[in-house]
Amino acid sequence: MRKIFIAVVSISLLVIGCKTENGTSKNTTVETNNDTETQNTSSDTDDNSGDAICLLDKLSVRETPSSKGTWVTSMSLGEKVYCTGEVHVDSVSKKEYYKVKLIDGKEGWSRSPFLAVNGKVGVITKDASIYKRPDLLTKTDNKYSPMDIIAVMSTQDDWVQVKGKRATGKYIEEVWIKSNNISDKSVDIATAKFASIAMTKGSMTDRIKELQEIVGNQDFSESSFIDLIKDKIRDYEAKNVPVDVQDVKVDE
Repeated sequence: MRKIFIAVVSISLLVIGCKTENGTSKNTTVETNNDTETQNTSSDTDDNSGDAICLLDKLSVRETPSSKGTWVTSMSLGEKVYCTGEVHVDSVSKKEYYKVKLIDGKEGWSRSPFLAVNGKVGVITKDASIYKRPDLLTKTDNKYSPMDIIAVMSTQDDWVQVKGKRATGKYIEEVWIKSNNISDKSVDIATAKFASIAMTKGSMTDRIKELQEIVGNQDFSESSFIDLIKDKIRDYEAKNVPVDVQDVKVDE
């Protein structure tokens, strides 16, 4: 009788184990310090893998997860890459790195704060008020400016949660704005990226030259930012009037 009872118990345990392996049960109970915790073992858990948007222009990709790692290449602001799900925290600097794979097959490590995993690239089309949450009562004093490139992280009704750096800001932010302030057209994103670079040139003459090249490029002709760039050129030209040496008053 004792042998029969042991055999029945053994078969029951075997059946339970088979159900767990087949995915019937997704929770595992773990005993820690006399407290019972439930851990989700589903394959749907967030592991930082998937498509990601680069939020910093010329973001370095290195062979190893360290600022001293051999430089492989750099990424462009708004560029889409793939995060493999591998994460490493540098033991010295405590900085977190994600393993990434670029469209040309190159792989390496980049700083995680400058990558928006599962985000979609977009560009701000007009001055956009920033909100802490998708609620008009949470409006802040900050705004995104036209041609700021961001990543759209989620949507809620006519709101979008975005991640990125404002042209007038210092840090990567994750905030809410109204959805009618964003374009996801590739021509708008590319035009905004190159126009932003042009406007950082040291001299007015160089800024005007590069912006004129953008306006004259047929590949960018359909962008909604062309008129804005033309206005910027006129503004720079007005400020770039050379000083007539004959008008300069010289002390005798």
